[in-house]
Amino acid sequence: MPGVRAALSAGRRQAARQALAHALRTDPRAAWAHVALANIAWADDRESAILHLRRALELDPQHVDATVALAQGLSHRALLEGPHLQEAVELILGVLPRLPPSARTLAAGILWRGAQYEQAEALGGLSELGRYAAEHDQPANLLLQMAKVQTDEDRLEVLHQHRLWAGSLERRAADRPIVRPRSRAPGSKHRLGFLSPDLRHHVVAFFAQPLFQHLDERFELFCYAPFPRAPDYVQERIASRVTAFRQLPPDDRAAAEVVAADELDILLDLSGPLGSRPGILAYKPAPRQASWLGYPHSLGLAAMDYFVADPYLVPPRKDLLVEEPLLMPESWICMTPAAFHPEPRVEQTTPVERTGHVTFGTANDAYKYNPRLLRTWARVLAAVPGSRFMIVRPEAGAPGFRDSVARHFAAEGVAVDRLDFHAVSGRAKVRELYGQMDIALDTFPLTGGTTTCEALWMGVPTVSLVGEAVFERLSGSILSNAGLPELAAATVEDYVRIAVELAGSPARIAELRNTARERILARPLGQPERFARDFYDLMASAIAARPEKDR
Repeated sequence: MPGVRAALSAGRRQAARQALAHALRTDPRAAWAHVALANIAWADDRESAILHLRRALELDPQHVDATVALAQGLSHRALLEGPHLQEAVELILGVLPRLPPSARTLAAGILWRGAQYEQAEALGGLSELGRYAAEHDQPANLLLQMAKVQTDEDRLEVLHQHRLWAGSLERRAADRPIVRPRSRAPGSKHRLGFLSPDLRHHVVAFFAQPLFQHLDERFELFCYAPFPRAPDYVQERIASRVTAFRQLPPDDRAAAEVVAADELDILLDLSGPLGSRPGILAYKPAPRQASWLGYPHSLGLAAMDYFVADPYLVPPRKDLLVEEPLLMPESWICMTPAAFHPEPRVEQTTPVERTGHVTFGTANDAYKYNPRLLRTWARVLAAVPGSRFMIVRPEAGAPGFRDSVARHFAAEGVAVDRLDFHAVSGRAKVRELYGQMDIALDTFPLTGGTTTCEALWMGVPTVSLVGEAVFERLSGSILSNAGLPELAAATVEDYVRIAVELAGSPARIAELRNTARERILARPLGQPERFARDFYDLMASAIAARPEKDR
């Protein structure tokens, strides 16, 4: 409907809703209108979006777009629970023969999250699905391809996909360059900008908190919200600490001009393509731009100058980053009191002391799982008689997910009765369950980040496999900065060996559990003021090192 498309392209969502409501009054059986209303509602009223999609399928049970959209909504992390995931997987399996190419990457991601790996791989491999996502502006699906990486060729392919996707943003920006203001007067304070939809009650804001809590008199701070949302208490607190907190207009070029008008020295992107607007960055609204925190890969944009990392996170190979590494002296993140509270306290006695057997486990997001990973976890259990494995994830409530995981463990001789599935969500509930876990086994190749921090904070040592690319080194950096480099493995064989040896030492498990928080708080990983000082020094050095960028 041209009127709806025009209203949406101009950012007039209410006008689009009115046009669609009129279409439904004219034709109450217009399933397409319910699909369009769902697309509009998704950003701020997910329940309403789901209802519209269910109504569309009532009107037209064969509507593939509505089926895929409903499956996508049900499997979204905001609504994710076992029954929803099970329904989403069944919806996709029901339309597999009729899936258009445009839906294959999305459908494969839903099946992958549901541990239906064979069906997902039948829709295409890493290269095919990733390139389609890149060529059709589906950047969030590029993250899903990282869980499939096994070789150097795979790593370079994922990098190529990001460059391919970024190219379309760069061409759009080049066609309509922004108007840039004149440079500020010399001698003024440095200006640092933060672009993210997550500067609110979100883990990104919690990790960025030291910079807003411990201000540096050399800097003025500017924050940019790419989408219209009412501020919450976290955003209001941040806004009270910075020079400006701006809501950006819906057009990327107009938004870039708003940012450019603030005459920043450095603009930091905190979210990448995950729910943000990287198209703004393609216009280069700041003379220096850097990625930090929210996305474990190069964006692929030539407009991005730096990638903030640390000596453990930075890839050993330069060809796996598009940007220049900008290295913090120690840790690239900080575990702040806003996210890592004294309560709940660490359970002082270990599960192995209480039960007589070692309990391994994971709370990592299930889209990071893969068949090779599940078999490796099973190998660890097979080598530790009597041990158990707990999966703490909403997906664990889906029967199809549990059956698939159990089959992979059974292939290595581990019976299903040694697996404990906890279908929970929410950080409070997950933290309680860490009291039942002796050792966390990290995902690979796409490792944990926040999950690794939480496990360590709750006294659960984490074994991780460190690879070549950034997304394979997140946990390795956290472990090294927590003083536990010995838990970071270089090979799958080392990963299994480290986990098995640790399981054989209940005294070591107890020591790591009871000294975990003390160890973190004694290092920059747990010291917000020290972290902020290092970060601001790094930004000042980057500005001083390339003054020509300001001209």
